[in-house]
Amino acid sequence: MKRKLLFPFLLFISPFIVFSQSTAKEWYAKGIELKGKKDYEEALAAFKSAISKKADYTEAYYEAGWCCNELENYENAVDLLKKYIPSAEKSKINKFNELGFSYYKLEKATEAIIEYQNTIALSPKDGIALRGLGNVYYEIEEDYDNAIEYFEKAIKADEEDSKPIYYKLGWLYNDKERYDDAVKILLKAIEYDSEDSGYREELGYAYYQKEEYEFALTQLNKAITLDDASKLGYYYKGLCFVATNRKGEAMSMYYKLKEIDSDTAAELMAKIDKMK
Repeated sequence: MKRKLLFPFLLFISPFIVFSQSTAKEWYAKGIELKGKKDYEEALAAFKSAISKKADYTEAYYEAGWCCNELENYENAVDLLKKYIPSAEKSKINKFNELGFSYYKLEKATEAIIEYQNTIALSPKDGIALRGLGNVYYEIEEDYDNAIEYFEKAIKADEEDSKPIYYKLGWLYNDKERYDDAVKILLKAIEYDSEDSGYREELGYAYYQKEEYEFALTQLNKAITLDDASKLGYYYKGLCFVATNRKGEAMSMYYKLKEIDSDTAAELMAKIDKMK
């Protein structure tokens, strides 16, 4: 029986298997394909291969920077995005927003604000930039007045994509003692995600401050149901019981809280001790 020579055939076809992308355009297309599959590491490698073939491939720099942000490699994202020089307005906005996000994650507030404001200059109602500015002021600068301003603008301009910031805005309203506003936005937060115990805790606190104790207890009970280690759930329930002169129930919250956080339990106990 005649032996078949397979090896030369494999040598012939292997270049088409291993090196199926040979031009910058082909590597870029492969990167877009992998990005669509959320394979960001391989997509990044493909975009870098495109850049190695064409050093001024601006679109590949943007996509590589975008992938770095997804991979939480923010320093490299900044380096790559700075090399992306777009001409179209939408592309400029994309660059500014990605850079703003990179700087926000690097806790470089000034740089993040500059990039997001670059977007606002081109598109005053851009939800990504408005939310980004709100996040920078809320989390890094702790400038709550500006955070409220930009979160409110984001919700007005782009409410569908701004639902995740309902809770943050509710927290800010509570911090500013705007309890009516807090209740309104936190009810929306619960519509968006009914299973988040933190949303219930914050809403319960707003109701407590409004002296609407039964509404507060309803939300706090739900928070504890969702998370049986809800420190704030037990603490705010205890405050409601103190406010309504229900010392026995307040003590019950103290004992529950003591198992979770002794310092917060001590704070509650100090308030119970002042009850008549």
